[in-house]
Amino acid sequence: MNPTNKPVQNDVLNLVKMIKPWAMRGSTKVRLGNAYDGGYVMPAQVLNCDAVVSIGVGPDVSLDYALAERGAKILQFDHTVDGTPQQHPNFIFAKLGWGRVTEGNLLSFDDIFARLLALNPKRALLKFDIEGGEYEVLETAKPEHLAFFDVIACEVHDFERLGDPVFFDRVRRTFEKLGMHHMPVHLHANNYQSVVLVEGVPIPKVLELSYLRKDLDHFPTYSSDPIPGPLDRPNCPVVPDIVMNPF
Repeated sequence: MNPTNKPVQNDVLNLVKMIKPWAMRGSTKVRLGNAYDGGYVMPAQVLNCDAVVSIGVGPDVSLDYALAERGAKILQFDHTVDGTPQQHPNFIFAKLGWGRVTEGNLLSFDDIFARLLALNPKRALLKFDIEGGEYEVLETAKPEHLAFFDVIACEVHDFERLGDPVFFDRVRRTFEKLGMHHMPVHLHANNYQSVVLVEGVPIPKVLELSYLRKDLDHFPTYSSDPIPGPLDRPNCPVVPDIVMNPF
């Protein structure tokens, strides 16, 4: 799509297809973290991770805590809070955010990655939830750095803006980069936000995605699992989860 042109329905459908979950031939999924908001469904390879880059701490670190209890070192980054809301000896908190470059209270992904390598990890997880800032900063992340992570779990935002051609192109390039070395294997809508129509296509405003690196399994076909699946829980427990079976 020409970024100066407004996306049409086929553009939106092709974008959605980029994050359609794939079936894993040899892997299962696990849920880690809170029963509701803060929990993530990921491929079970995450249980082998001995290091985690967790960007966006906020009020909940239940996923970080679950992996720390398994022995993983957790690098936590968030410039919007003064500290982690829950303590663990394996937490390494920095009051720094993720930026395109290192300046002020922001770190580039190059510098975040250098802090990870200092831990000498064997297997790593990247988890980020930075409230819409992900598209801009992911543009500067090197694909070979992203390829280091076995699993990537993230929340992506602001899909009500997909009618803007510049924003649409930025989201498309984000999904292209995340899909270079990883396959999307799980998709869930955050029901704290609603569903919008973009060129007639219903899309939740906020989505949770989990990826597995391509060399860690075989992906024979798209997943036939329902969305939400058996391990999913609504982020807001008093509101019904968003059904996305058309995806």
